[in-house]
Amino acid sequence: MNYRVAAVLLVLVSLLPVSGCDKATPVAPNGAVLTISANPSQISLNGSSKITVIGRKPDGNPLNPGTEVRLSVDKGTITPSIVEVDSSGAGTATFRADGRTGEAKITAQTGGGDAKAETSVQVGQSTDQKPTVLVSVSPNNIPVNGMATVTVIARNSDGTPVGAGQTVILTTTLGMLDDPRPKTKADGTATTTLRAGTQSGTATVSAIYGSSDVGKQDVTIRDAAADLNFQVNPASISNAGGTVTLTAFVFNSQGQGVQGQVVNFSATRGKLDSTQVVTDTTGKATATLTLSQADLSGVCAVSTSASTSAGTSGSSITKTAAITVTGNSGCP
Repeated sequence: MNYRVAAVLLVLVSLLPVSGCDKATPVAPNGAVLTISANPSQISLNGSSKITVIGRKPDGNPLNPGTEVRLSVDKGTITPSIVEVDSSGAGTATFRADGRTGEAKITAQTGGGDAKAETSVQVGQSTDQKPTVLVSVSPNNIPVNGMATVTVIARNSDGTPVGAGQTVILTTTLGMLDDPRPKTKADGTATTTLRAGTQSGTATVSAIYGSSDVGKQDVTIRDAAADLNFQVNPASISNAGGTVTLTAFVFNSQGQGVQGQVVNFSATRGKLDSTQVVTDTTGKATATLTLSQADLSGVCAVSTSASTSAGTSGSSITKTAAITVTGNSGCP
């Protein structure tokens, strides 16, 4: 009885090395050839594609079943990253996009690195297949509570206008749009109104049509003018003539300088280097008035003014200043 048990154990032990050899992973020989394909080759931003790799020995026969092929991708993910080929030399994996548009390159390589193959999957539409949108806002510099017209031009990939009734999606980072989803006309244009609201700053208006890239346009929303201070320097000039600097400061209701405000200058005599000046970051605008002797002959003073629009009401703020002329007889 003991002899029989020992004989059985001896037989089982002798079988162990054979079982271990069956589990060894085959290795692709030098000169092996890989081919790789993707189906489909174009997917959505969050789509997936089946990747098939086929390996063959130098003599054209399939790689041994179980031979490993490593897969990698430059954007998105691929699972599994290591596939074992079957009896036909084929193995499969799944590529998944991660929301980034463009071409994803997928590489297959045998364990020893001797054989290598590549394929690509287009994530989203390529540039030459996409429609396009252009955005314009007029005017692109408005006061708080002001309004501007937003116009979108939508084109097919071949440059022709999109058909009437197509929806364009609009957003803005500041203010509000009357219609954020306007419909196109027969010429491919769509319009809506941007209302600035009470907050100043830069509004970025964005538009997208179908799979197009985003079109953008910045709009400056400036503080509303509430007051204007006007000065002339010097305040008096001899009748021989000279130059005088006209300076206007535009303020909002909080006493802060208003940038981007148009100031109109005027004078009853002489020549201004500019009659319209836009305020700088401090709310300041300046102009130079040149007065000749002929301009000042027989006058006791030259009247000057600066004006600007107030808010969105259409009214204006105007301030005046007189330049005294010295040297003329009969003047006080």
